[in-house]
Amino acid sequence: MKKVAFATLLWAAAFTPIFAGSVALAQTAGGDATKTAPPSASSAKPAPDAASPTTPGAGPSTPGTNPAAPGANPAPIRPGATRVTTPLPDPDKWESQKTATTAQRLFKCKPLACSDAETVTMVFSRSPTRHPDPQALDKLAKIDLPKSIRAADAAHEILTDGADKVDTLTSKTTTLKTYPAVLNESKFTRANVPIYLDTALIFAGPVLIRIQSVSKNRDLAQKSLNAFVDVMKIEEGPPLPPGASEPANPLPAISGKEEQL
Repeated sequence: MKKVAFATLLWAAAFTPIFAGSVALAQTAGGDATKTAPPSASSAKPAPDAASPTTPGAGPSTPGTNPAAPGANPAPIRPGATRVTTPLPDPDKWESQKTATTAQRLFKCKPLACSDAETVTMVFSRSPTRHPDPQALDKLAKIDLPKSIRAADAAHEILTDGADKVDTLTSKTTTLKTYPAVLNESKFTRANVPIYLDTALIFAGPVLIRIQSVSKNRDLAQKSLNAFVDVMKIEEGPPLPPGASEPANPLPAISGKEEQL
């Protein structure tokens, strides 16, 4: 069952927002490099168990407390749940874009604020396990994730009648925000235009956090990913009572700089 869960996870991790950003960047750099682009992550329909805009996974707000209001006291986190706060590393440099579901976040560097076009996406989903096996995580990093990214790229090539080439530059296990994680850097080439994709998968208790940074500038893609990970705050609620089942909706309460998504 774990292998099936990881396979599903890999396909989702490889496909969802990668090409929306990379196709846009390729068109900017090399003209009409593609014929048809697949729907972007922001056009996807909300998942049935997507987080609520107010207090998903954190219980109802206490009277007089509004998580969306600046300076408001956040609602307590219920047992077994998680809260993720995703502030902007630099509000003068970055802007948040609206998405179709609160289980996703999209950030773009403002015009002239970065050395090149840069997009960062975050997707929150149910983790297949709270405690990934180290050997399974290593296989995910070195074999399964790169393979799934290449497979997703091949599917995208069919849709766009393009000539993509994808190279895995690095893919390894690590620890991010005290949680087991995977870091992957891939290079996509279309019409001789390189696009760099840096991906972080963070297994934060019941939640899998996927962060992806896309740019034609390799150094910018790496630094942007690191910047968003550095400012991200992950909080877990009290442990579940013995014998209690996992929350039906493990997606976290996701808050930004001053607002609750």
